[in-house]
Amino acid sequence: MLTHLAIHQFALVEQLELSFTDGMVVITGETGAGKSILLDALGLTLGQRAEAGYVRQGAEQADISACFHCNEGARRWLNERDIPDDDTLILRRVVSKEGRSRAYINGRPVAASDLKDIAKHLIEVHSQHAHQHLLDKDSARTVLDAYGNLQGLQHQVKQTYDEWQVRSQRLSHLQTESAEIQAQKQLLTYQVEELRELNLGEDEIEQLELEQKRLASAESVLLSGQQALSACLGDDADGHAAAQLTWQALTRVEQVDDPHPTLQEAKELLQQAHIQLEEAGASLRRYLEQVDINPHRLQQVETRLSQIFTMARKHHMQPSALYQHWQAQEHALAELSLSTDDLHDLALHVEQLQQQYVELAKELSTQRHHYAQQLDQAIMSHFDSLSLGRAKFQTHIKSLDISRASRTGIDQIEFHVQTNPGMPFGPLAKVASGGELSRISLAIQVVTAATCQTPSLIFDEVDVGIGGGTAERVGRLMRRLGESHQVMCVTHQPQVAAQAHQHYQVSKISGEQATHTRIRELNNNQRTKELARMLGGVDITQQTLAHAQEMLSLAQ
Repeated sequence: MLTHLAIHQFALVEQLELSFTDGMVVITGETGAGKSILLDALGLTLGQRAEAGYVRQGAEQADISACFHCNEGARRWLNERDIPDDDTLILRRVVSKEGRSRAYINGRPVAASDLKDIAKHLIEVHSQHAHQHLLDKDSARTVLDAYGNLQGLQHQVKQTYDEWQVRSQRLSHLQTESAEIQAQKQLLTYQVEELRELNLGEDEIEQLELEQKRLASAESVLLSGQQALSACLGDDADGHAAAQLTWQALTRVEQVDDPHPTLQEAKELLQQAHIQLEEAGASLRRYLEQVDINPHRLQQVETRLSQIFTMARKHHMQPSALYQHWQAQEHALAELSLSTDDLHDLALHVEQLQQQYVELAKELSTQRHHYAQQLDQAIMSHFDSLSLGRAKFQTHIKSLDISRASRTGIDQIEFHVQTNPGMPFGPLAKVASGGELSRISLAIQVVTAATCQTPSLIFDEVDVGIGGGTAERVGRLMRRLGESHQVMCVTHQPQVAAQAHQHYQVSKISGEQATHTRIRELNNNQRTKELARMLGGVDITQQTLAHAQEMLSLAQ
């Protein structure tokens, strides 16, 4: 669950730190006060896109950190990536005023996509526009598979379908375009035979060029090396070599009988210089013994390089790319060299994959039918509390022919609803009114949230369009959901806010120079006043306060 949120220089917030409990947490405030700021800041730590406009005016950067209790799913994610884990998991996002961002998990730099990935184990956001997503053609299938925890089986169906399609396309290509394949094979065979005859090594060009450079410059290298060796050690007794001169200087210094530190330092430096010169001379001597003046080998190397460069020009590419080109051509030729037996084996494999797909898809369909009935009953169990008692809900599953199979299976899934007795069932998008669609969406979200493994749930004004007794029952639903999850709810409904275990109020403070957003946790007295404001608007009477106190007392 989310335990702490620290916001610095973000939007209208200069500095803010909030602590959250388990159960139901509610966030309220007047329209335009900045309730979305809290969710936007949290969204950044969950990997959402960063924008320069998020940084507070005059600040260099915004810095947001969110702390969570680390659950098993998040711990496995961290261990798979060798990121240190503890009971506390810290997600952090820093956004510069230019719009660039940095992301961290437990202090380690990560990509923003990693934040989004681990967030799936920590928190789930239900948007106020969720009812609009129900109109998407895939939404019903997504909800049903999530409710039945069928994602694993659905993933197997997807993988098998993808492999089946890839193999089928390959088989079709080989069967219908044999003439073109034979022409390609003939050309590739000629090109590959040329490259095989050249027999280029993977790093051969680089090695040959180094060797050619070394052989071509062998004479000048040998001359320069011998001169350097002579300068270091000398080759006669004239005493002009560097090692001899340093030895003479050292001998003269040792004859001076004076313990002065500076003189001793000079003696030590001369000793070191003499030793290093002798070692340098020895290294030069070993190097010169390896220098080889070999005109015959130089001619061989240059001939080999010429062959390679000629072949590269023939294939219209840089010499450095020739080896990889050869390997690619070998692979392409092998792909085109499938025999009749290979084609037969491929056809058999395609048939096996199709059968495997059908079996998995049928099993998935069976599971969907099973959980669809449970989902329908669970959703309709909330209809009375949402003033939808006369409506009926149905997850409609239509089996498709194998020719219409897809990565998601062989089912066409839609949510159907009957809003009035005696009327036929019809697709949710066509039958339900806007208000009904919003309340049905809320029921679906409550049901699916109750079955999800994510410990924290955020409901962002999902109760828009309801009020009165319906809003109170929605609040009770969320409070009950808070017994198994941490539920954070942004709401305008006092009936919903009264049900919370923890209440935060967002307000905007405008000064002459700047505007600030303030977010504070409310005690019981402050909650009563906030509920009264939500009930009565500008003029708050004693009667409104009494009503707010009664709502709070009954809820708690």
